[in-house]
Amino acid sequence: MKRVGIILVLAAALASGCYREEALHHYGLGYLAFDKQDLQAALEEFEAAIELDSGLAVAYAGIGDVFREQGQLEKAIHPYHRAIEIMPMEFTYRYRLGRVYQALERDQEAAGTYETAVGLDPDNVPVRVNLGVVYFRLGDLDNAQTHAAKAVELDPTHGYAWSNLGAVYDARGELYQAIRAYRKSIALDPNQAPVHMNLGTAYLRQGRIEKALEEFAIAADLDPNSPIIRKRLAYAYTKQKRYGAAIEQFQTALKMQPGDWRSRNSLAAIFMIFYIKNPVQDRLRRQALEEWHRSLELNPDQPTVLQQVVRWAKPIRTPEPAEIASGPPEESAEAPTDTTPEAPEEKPAETPTSGATETPETPAETTSPAESNS
Repeated sequence: MKRVGIILVLAAALASGCYREEALHHYGLGYLAFDKQDLQAALEEFEAAIELDSGLAVAYAGIGDVFREQGQLEKAIHPYHRAIEIMPMEFTYRYRLGRVYQALERDQEAAGTYETAVGLDPDNVPVRVNLGVVYFRLGDLDNAQTHAAKAVELDPTHGYAWSNLGAVYDARGELYQAIRAYRKSIALDPNQAPVHMNLGTAYLRQGRIEKALEEFAIAADLDPNSPIIRKRLAYAYTKQKRYGAAIEQFQTALKMQPGDWRSRNSLAAIFMIFYIKNPVQDRLRRQALEEWHRSLELNPDQPTVLQQVVRWAKPIRTPEPAEIASGPPEESAEAPTDTTPEAPEEKPAETPTSGATETPETPAETTSPAESNS
């Protein structure tokens, strides 16, 4: 009887080994299908592997990878958790889970996951970069700077690490350090539109308008369909009182983002500046009113804009020829300086007023590290 029991145990062990070998075979097929972007086939193979061996962590991670690749981020969470339960010391599973939480903007969970990953691999640059991004979004600038600086220390050639460190300095108001970090990032990779934009914004805060325009122009060339870059360009032009160029950029931005009521207010203000200087051009007043009305449709809770609409409902009275001949009229109450529409340079849509701290463009997420799907 005892001998029969031993035989049964040996048979079970041999069967288990066969199942493991077959499960790994299905996993391998799934990996190849995933590599070819045949995601449905990959999913089926990974699931087949798990049916044969429910403890195969790589297969669970593979399922998570498929869901993440398909954009089904919520569905990716469970298989990654299962892989971590089976192999809690495997760094890559925690990194992948952290990226899912980060993409879902579940930043507290992403931070906790990345922190554990850092504990497993303290010298991993991508996880340091992403952890810095998450802390930045959480408003924890101390931790954001710690991890961004560590990423730069570990890999001084990592462009994202430098740009993210620049964003932290930017948020702290340390413009000299921010500019240095942005320029380091651009030297490593000049094709980063957001970094050029952030560098331009830092120059703008320093009052270096020409340098700002140079960077915004490069950013617009690299990413011509970005409304935020167009608005930064428009704002810089208003600082130089190049209102025609500013109008062009605001109008381009509004074609991309028609629901941006702030840009409509800025555009209306520029039209009114032109109109007050040349009140015979009443079409400018009408254009301003049209933009303000659109802005109020998008956001009715704007009492200042409503006041402007009421204020400029009627045109400025212009003198008749006979009045001109008899001498210049007295200063009219029709255009008192204290109700002149606020020029967009005073309160731009995308740049803070003096003394405020703007959150720089969210640092770019690092690319995926060199990892296998295992």
